[in-house]
Amino acid sequence: MPLSRRYKHLKRYQEITNVLLKHGLGHVLDQLRLTEFLSVPGKVFFKREPETKQVSIAERVRLALQELGPAFIKVGQILSTRPDLIPANYIKELAKLQDKVSTFDFELAKQQIEMELGQPPEELFTWFDPEPLAAASIGQVYQALLPGGEKVIVKVQRPDIEKIINIDLEIMYDIARFLEGRLSWAETYSLVEIVAEFDRTLHEELDYHAEGRNADTFRKNFAGVPDVYIPFVYWQYSTKKVLTLEYVAGVKLTDREELAHYGINPSAVARKVTQAVLKQILIDGFFHGDPHPGNLAALPDGRIIFMDFGMVGFLTEENKIKIGNLVLALTRKSTNAVMRSVLELGVVPRSADKNLLYRDIDVLRRKYYEIPLSQINLGEALNDIMGVAFKHHIRVPSEFSLMVKTLVTLEGVVEALDPDISIIKIAEPFSRKLFMERLSFQALSKTLWKNLREFGGNLSLLHKQISEVLALTTEGQLKINYYFPQADAILTRLNGMINRLAFSIVITGLVIGCAFLARKGVPLYGHYSLADVGFLLAGLTGFWFLISILRSGGL
Repeated sequence: MPLSRRYKHLKRYQEITNVLLKHGLGHVLDQLRLTEFLSVPGKVFFKREPETKQVSIAERVRLALQELGPAFIKVGQILSTRPDLIPANYIKELAKLQDKVSTFDFELAKQQIEMELGQPPEELFTWFDPEPLAAASIGQVYQALLPGGEKVIVKVQRPDIEKIINIDLEIMYDIARFLEGRLSWAETYSLVEIVAEFDRTLHEELDYHAEGRNADTFRKNFAGVPDVYIPFVYWQYSTKKVLTLEYVAGVKLTDREELAHYGINPSAVARKVTQAVLKQILIDGFFHGDPHPGNLAALPDGRIIFMDFGMVGFLTEENKIKIGNLVLALTRKSTNAVMRSVLELGVVPRSADKNLLYRDIDVLRRKYYEIPLSQINLGEALNDIMGVAFKHHIRVPSEFSLMVKTLVTLEGVVEALDPDISIIKIAEPFSRKLFMERLSFQALSKTLWKNLREFGGNLSLLHKQISEVLALTTEGQLKINYYFPQADAILTRLNGMINRLAFSIVITGLVIGCAFLARKGVPLYGHYSLADVGFLLAGLTGFWFLISILRSGGL
């Protein structure tokens, strides 16, 4: 990376370095060779401090990310959903990252609203509470009343937050490129691609328009489901940096007394939440990425409310089918089926040992084999599979990792409401429905038509490529480059085989010649004929040939 780029963000680099040193992570700088990266001629970039070992490294990483601010907090939260990339103890620690920071001044919020909506809040709303309901790293949430009397919540983005996040993302890209060029594991995990994934996710959260569209999609998907309610988006009061949503007063799912006050059955709520999330994942292919108790509530009539649609997951039809197959494989407790599903879902490196992978999956199968289906913890089972993926360097789609995190979060919510409910048992009919839909005439026709179109496109491309190859051949410009790392070993062995074959032919010829001489009775000396000497020579040569084959492992 050019020095000019490091000078540009020098102050931020110093802040990051000092925070890492403060939390006893100086050895990480050394192991990742970042001391070399952070070296700037003529500058004292950082000075060593004694490293504390009072807490685990995973906890120190969490504390450092928390202190480094919004971009790093978000990255930590995203990493907490990727057990295929980092060890389980880090996952557990990063899951504790809280997206809560101090509030910013109301005057700044007013300026942001006026800049985005063209008028100050006192002119747009009949009432606007200056005290925020909540504060997060991206923005703050306020209560207000529209001129028509509708009660709403207004999310206002922090001033300059996008600029701050973009600087940190530039730094992450630079470090990722540096590491990829020097460390093999960084190249294997494609760190630049991972940062690009962070980049996309963070900018989606910075775009309140995207969150509003997510809410509208959920409303559409649950239009015919009486047990779920999605708040309405007031688009005339919303922009990229301001989002106005219907305020819905619900009962917290963790408040057992309040649920009992309204006569809401916790077990029924648990089942409704589970069915709603499974519908999102296995039927809609569009799911809430963070269904924790703060983003869920119940209406007095028992309906479930979903809130905060900044983090969502998308699943293609193909990935929905693969996930459905994995759930069915888990319910059937089939090692082969689970392994097929894992291999279909992830990018498996060539170096992966398939036999060892099968063994590790079979260990999991035996772990759950004796447990009744109703008692299997789906989130734990999926986390175990992700652990196997991490061990074998299998990269799985980020959407699958987010789905696992969603199901783990869901199980925590459901278990608090009704410990006897089994998510995997509720999921099985959804997976079967998905499987049967694949076998329907409509689905088969769609797949056939898609394959025919792809085949036609490939034929056209093949025709073009063949024409180009023929043209190059005619002009005498065709060059073929190949890389075959085992070629030398194979050629050596092939050469040895050819030599032995030639030698065996010579011996055979010698034996046949001796037999011919024996018939003619050609004498040599005394009782010994020329044929006897030939047979003796052929026998000794054949014996030596057999010994050489045995020594080389040829038999």
